[in-house]
Amino acid sequence: MNNDVTKTKDNLPDYLRQYPKQKIGNIDSTDRIIPRVKLIQAISPELEAFDGQAKTGQFWHTIAQENLGPTLKAIPIIIRKSYVLWAPRHDDRGILARAMDAIHWDPADAEFTVKPKGSPSPVTYRTKKTVAESGLDQFGTSIPGDSNSAPAASLTYNMMWYMIDYPELSPSVIINTRSSVKPMQQLLSRIDSKPVAHFAQLYEIGTVQQKGAEGPYFNFTYAGAGFASKADAAICEAMYGTFSQGSWIANDETEEPVFDKTPTGKSINDKDIPY
Repeated sequence: MNNDVTKTKDNLPDYLRQYPKQKIGNIDSTDRIIPRVKLIQAISPELEAFDGQAKTGQFWHTIAQENLGPTLKAIPIIIRKSYVLWAPRHDDRGILARAMDAIHWDPADAEFTVKPKGSPSPVTYRTKKTVAESGLDQFGTSIPGDSNSAPAASLTYNMMWYMIDYPELSPSVIINTRSSVKPMQQLLSRIDSKPVAHFAQLYEIGTVQQKGAEGPYFNFTYAGAGFASKADAAICEAMYGTFSQGSWIANDETEEPVFDKTPTGKSINDKDIPY
């Protein structure tokens, strides 16, 4: 066998070992788009695009285009809380406005006329300068006059994870919004109760099928799985240090996550995350 093409378990030819990774230029974490891990639903486009590979109730890596199965062991790196004002699903405008810091709207003082599902007529959303001023994060605002309608603006958590069985696909981001907000807030309470930093804690991310107004869908589950190994904790601490110093965005972040929109009650722990 020609030694020039002998490969190791990471599929890298031996002769390339003499070329360790180098910094390519004056870039940092703000220049990176972080891969996203999606929970596949019955209407996810990946089912058709990757027939036989993507499966409902399982996790899908958007960059590797790989099925990761129904459970993941992972360590939380950093989280970003925001609010997103989406156009209705049949409206191709997608994201109308964002509050990336969970406070200030961009664009501010803007008006958007939309026709939400279930609304007898078009409605107008006004962002004002802040989320609090606009009130769009409150129940009853997606369809004014219907106090049971969901908030017009979706509280959204983007959590960056290190997946211990897929280090080559890490870090990756999982987006929790709408019906998946509650599992994330429960996770944040668990993280806060542990005696060590979040990047030294290990969790199992799973799925559960639930019933919603638009039919059954899959939601996230988060369960404690002990603590990170010494090596993994060091890796995750370094990642936390890197990404806490700059902005970052998840791959396909402008694509609306598919979750049931049924109001399930007000936020159980709607607070700023201390890290």
